[in-house]
Amino acid sequence: MLSKNLDIERHHKSSYTGGRNFMMGITPLFLLLFLASLLTGCAGNPQQTQELSGKLSISGSTALKPLVDVAAKEFMRQHPQVKITVDGGGSKKGLKNVNNKVSDIGDSDIYVDPALYPDPNMTDHIICVTPFVMIVNPGVKVTSLSKEQLIDILSSGKITNWNQIPGGNDQPIHPVVRPSTSGTRETFRKYVLGGADELVGTPLNVDDTNAVVNKVATTPGAIGYIGLSALKPTVKTVALDNFTPTAQTIGDGKYNFWSYEHMYTLGDNTPLLTEFLAFMTSPAMQKKAHDLSYITIDEMNLPKVGSLPGEQLDQPALAFSSSYESEVNRRESYN
Repeated sequence: MLSKNLDIERHHKSSYTGGRNFMMGITPLFLLLFLASLLTGCAGNPQQTQELSGKLSISGSTALKPLVDVAAKEFMRQHPQVKITVDGGGSKKGLKNVNNKVSDIGDSDIYVDPALYPDPNMTDHIICVTPFVMIVNPGVKVTSLSKEQLIDILSSGKITNWNQIPGGNDQPIHPVVRPSTSGTRETFRKYVLGGADELVGTPLNVDDTNAVVNKVATTPGAIGYIGLSALKPTVKTVALDNFTPTAQTIGDGKYNFWSYEHMYTLGDNTPLLTEFLAFMTSPAMQKKAHDLSYITIDEMNLPKVGSLPGEQLDQPALAFSSSYESEVNRRESYN
């Protein structure tokens, strides 16, 4: 096109003195039309450059809350038009809230019970693993407890004084019991007490991990349990059957007071919700999880979860839709 125009200009230059002025008028017009077409093409897919915005509400597990608090703060820093609220209340509250669409995400230490929540759109996103620990008041001298001793302390009530345990001092035992909404309590009852319930002690009114720590720290002879991420120097930890929680002892089945941390959604993920779930399982947040004493699945000596039999996982992400998998074949076969 440009060559043809130049030939026309040379042909008419000697006989038509207005040719030069004509071409100088055409060229700017052509450029303007060309630039306009480029701008129109770029505007055809506005989502490519659109900044994330909107609100997310998250509630549930107090064991996962420390990590979610950090993640929400960092996500909002990266996306100033996003507002995320994070509440605790316990795993059962989180499941109820997401099912009733009160929360966008329900955090939980336990798998959803399909009898209570039959909605097929309820989707499980596994984030990491929480190791739980027994904690006691600093004045307690015992350093390890067996499952049988814990049953006698918290369920049957056969053991009421620390001096009934080898190495214990003469001091009444005061159990601090989490409320029934607690997923941590459900995990403790199932995997430590062998299905027995806590019948000794007075449950706290709300499922608040910090409240458990503070109560144990300030009550002589007290005992309770928390997620390892919430441990403070104001309390002491007690081993279970002489084992402490590590990726190795959990993976080997020697320490079974732990759970996967789940984020449940109803499957109707918005771009904002999808991006935040991806952020929770990003390498940066998995490193933060490790720093906060959570355990990533890659750190554990367990088979990869989230794939159907015979399928290979094509990425190391820890978030899965697991409606086809049960707690039995994900977890109990390893204990």
